[in-house]
Amino acid sequence: MKRSLSLTLKIVVLSALFTIIFFAINWRDSYSLVASDGETLSHVEGHILGDWNGDSIRFIPDGSNTPEIIRGGVRPDAAQIVIKPGLLTYIQNLDLFFFVSGALCFVISILVLNMRWWWLLRASLLNVGALEIQRLAWIGLFFSNIIPGSTGGDVVKAIYIAKRCSTDRVRALVSVVVDRMVGLLSLLFLACLASLISPGQFPIFSTIVWLSSAGAILICALLLSPSLRKLIHFNQLVDGLPERWNKILSETDTAVLQYRKHLCGISLWILLSPLTYSLFITSFWLMDKSLGFGLDFRSYSFIVPIASVAQGIPISPAGWGVGDAVYGYLIGKFGALTMPDIAEAEQIWRTRGVALSVLHRTHIVAWSLIGGILFLINHVSAQPRKNATKDWREKTSRQ
Repeated sequence: MKRSLSLTLKIVVLSALFTIIFFAINWRDSYSLVASDGETLSHVEGHILGDWNGDSIRFIPDGSNTPEIIRGGVRPDAAQIVIKPGLLTYIQNLDLFFFVSGALCFVISILVLNMRWWWLLRASLLNVGALEIQRLAWIGLFFSNIIPGSTGGDVVKAIYIAKRCSTDRVRALVSVVVDRMVGLLSLLFLACLASLISPGQFPIFSTIVWLSSAGAILICALLLSPSLRKLIHFNQLVDGLPERWNKILSETDTAVLQYRKHLCGISLWILLSPLTYSLFITSFWLMDKSLGFGLDFRSYSFIVPIASVAQGIPISPAGWGVGDAVYGYLIGKFGALTMPDIAEAEQIWRTRGVALSVLHRTHIVAWSLIGGILFLINHVSAQPRKNATKDWREKTSRQ
């Protein structure tokens, strides 16, 4: 009953998000004539031919076969022409050089971040090869397209690493959780740096980032600090649990405390996050340029960490819908600041934010197919071993 209710709630929330996205963005090309006081004097829908971002565009109004030449900006009578391309027009005018550059930045960032998981396993005395970790991580990325939340691939990674380290399953599983926590702290650290670069410019977002960072640090301190653990009587709380839960939590706690010896290394990974996660953020920024938007890198240093955390909510596979709504909202807010004189600037940038999110998410799905191929290779190669084991058991039983 609870599972059915939870599933129904997720479907309702996801449907609401997609509905909001659908009505909040421009699907069709249009341009408006706006008076100096912000009143819309006329609104024309149609189709943009070719580039939408030039000094002048070719525009075919609905019901006409003759293109018009439209020039955006302020006219002599102080009225302003605002050009509003639709979602598909943005994607159709993709610059392949910037898109490929952004895709390569994403792949490099994933390879580096996978090595962080490999280091955490080594720190926990689990000897798993770097190439094997890359294989398992890419398989996890592939399955994140199916499991709800952008962190859904971690579930598959946990299953595989627990099977691989069958004698130390708890430590193997904890490594996945710790890797996710270090990643969260790294993203928040980068966002905090961005807020220091432009103090006072984005007060609401800066406050959210700093409060989130403080909360994450407090949770980590409660897990690792002997003084805080003693203050909240952590060991007594665990001892008071039923035997089964006591055993599970005790083993998990021991695995977590293993990382207390490697706080310097973990801190180094977090301090290096401006380099590692900047590659991930750069992939968004370059894809922004491939679409011709022009939002600066500093803004994405705010937007990407917040959106990455938000789309981890397990509602839809890979965060579809959730991430698009968050990116649309945040890019709409930040982008509108670059168009202070345009009344519909936020809606224009919201459309651009969804277009960027869909493009980046689709390209991740394409890269994740590498994990699908590795999964199939692993599955096929495992079949002969299973058959050989079965034949050996049958032969032994007959003897």
